[in-house]
Amino acid sequence: MYISQLSIQGYKNTREKSEISLGRGLNVLLGENGCGKTAVINALRLLFREPESNYACSPDDFYCSLDRSYTADTIEIDALLTGLTEDEKITFLSWCNADFNAHLHLRITENPTKPGAMKRKYWGGESTASIFEEDTFDRVECIYLPPLRDAEARLSAGRRSRLAWLLKKKYGDNTGSLVDSVAEFNNNIVQNKDDKYTEIQDVKASINGKIVDALGKKLGQSVNLQFSETTFNRIIENIRMVFFPHTGETDIAKFRDLATNSLGYNNLLYIATVFAELELIKDSDIFTILLIEEPEAHLHPQLQVKFIKYLEALVSTLPNAQVIVSTHSPVLASSVKIDKLIHLVGKENQIVSTMIGQKEFADTNAENYINRWLDVTKSTMLFSRGIILVEGIAEALVLPKLAGIVLKKYNQGQEEPMRLASTLDEMGVSVININGINFQYFMKLFGNFQGSSGPDIPIFCSGLTDRDPGKDASDNVIYPEKDTDVESKNPIVESKAEIDNNQWTRLFVSPLKTFEYDLATYNPKLLATVLKSIWPTDKGTVCAELNKIIGRETEYKDLSLLAKDAKYIYEHIESDQIGKGAFAYALAETITDDFVVPDYISNAVLWACGGKSL
Repeated sequence: MYISQLSIQGYKNTREKSEISLGRGLNVLLGENGCGKTAVINALRLLFREPESNYACSPDDFYCSLDRSYTADTIEIDALLTGLTEDEKITFLSWCNADFNAHLHLRITENPTKPGAMKRKYWGGESTASIFEEDTFDRVECIYLPPLRDAEARLSAGRRSRLAWLLKKKYGDNTGSLVDSVAEFNNNIVQNKDDKYTEIQDVKASINGKIVDALGKKLGQSVNLQFSETTFNRIIENIRMVFFPHTGETDIAKFRDLATNSLGYNNLLYIATVFAELELIKDSDIFTILLIEEPEAHLHPQLQVKFIKYLEALVSTLPNAQVIVSTHSPVLASSVKIDKLIHLVGKENQIVSTMIGQKEFADTNAENYINRWLDVTKSTMLFSRGIILVEGIAEALVLPKLAGIVLKKYNQGQEEPMRLASTLDEMGVSVININGINFQYFMKLFGNFQGSSGPDIPIFCSGLTDRDPGKDASDNVIYPEKDTDVESKNPIVESKAEIDNNQWTRLFVSPLKTFEYDLATYNPKLLATVLKSIWPTDKGTVCAELNKIIGRETEYKDLSLLAKDAKYIYEHIESDQIGKGAFAYALAETITDDFVVPDYISNAVLWACGGKSL
């Protein structure tokens, strides 16, 4: 059994019903801040009665519009549980419909007689009038690890100790031997067995004597001294964890208090304790939901990878467990397969969820390619508000600077409410270098074409690609003149119409040849100046030719001469003496507001910033 769908309405940012699909085993929720990850986690806590969720709902949790003109008076949280075994169909019968899919519902309203207090109504099945057995919750356990974990406090002795919970589960009903052992130890102290505890007896006698002296025999009391209470719960709650910095140590004297350990390792010890709890239910019929917010807190990248890989492996051995993790970490996002990723976007009135694993690819290699491609740098796109996919390092380095010019120019023609931010960073837009022209794989996450189908991640995605006209009939490399139509040999261009037919994706193609050649065509003087500044020597024919191009300013009545100069600049950018990366870095440092940005680049920027265009 597992939760296949969660519906939320009236809670946090969900005026409209928000439906989140979930899968078996591990689920990783990701998205930018404010998208609703915590709302989903807390909704599950409320619905499945996580022990501390009684304090997790207040009047502030009801949806309220930005202008405060509307506030929800009801919170509705519903879950669909599917894949029930025959035994689970019997156990959760009061939650099941005729098809033996379990439905659990929660309605929260404010108590009119106790302002600030919440009224909760649970029911199973599809009708509020259906029979509902409260005891069914005994077959569900919801465990929650908050984002800012005070691991030291939760592992220390006390009633809320995670270690105590684990030990109670491990002992079950077999508590007698532990209680008897502690009781015997206490009795030995009280009875001063073999005269080993004379000092304790002397102190006890002294205290009792002073009570009699001060209050007399009629009004006084008697005290006894013992090591611990002998009830099982109090024994367990007084056990504390200590640690040693390396594995394999057995000498008890060497272990240290958790207060001397690092935050990161204390968090790992805390999480390991929870994992040990999961191991205990491996063979039980209890359905366990583990909710973890931001496991990356206090963990360096290598530990993040080890953690998520272990969690993924652990869950695969626990058929009765479902784990839901929320994260901001590109390291974690890139360390699991895409079928475990659930992308969230927070709209004004709801949470929009995309279960990436539901995407179907006609190309059987596409999913494997994307899984390999989503490394730490590229997975940042899953936390962005907009994306620009580019072919190489040159575009990745220069585009943010060009975007500043584009956005400034765009805003000059807009009234204040319609203006955009001044940089891609402020817009939350990421430039992702895909190191090639394999747009057909990556853009399918945001739109369907070439046979792909399934849900799209609702983020505006631009693809910026070269025209690559190739060679002419005489086997000469083509360097097109400005404002001329030229045929593309770039295979992805054939899919442009399909890509552009989607809501979230657009492909923007260089009008002439490549990114650098097109920039040189529109800005020959500046690019020649930059190239000259980084050329290994200021003597020789190259700098002499560059000086000629610089001296021509921008006066090109002869477009063939302009194409010749652009070709010269482009060929020397690609030479062994310079290279695209070094040139792009120098160019980005030199660009000023009068730089001419080709329209296809401007439109790529504006599309990623909200589906706009020139």
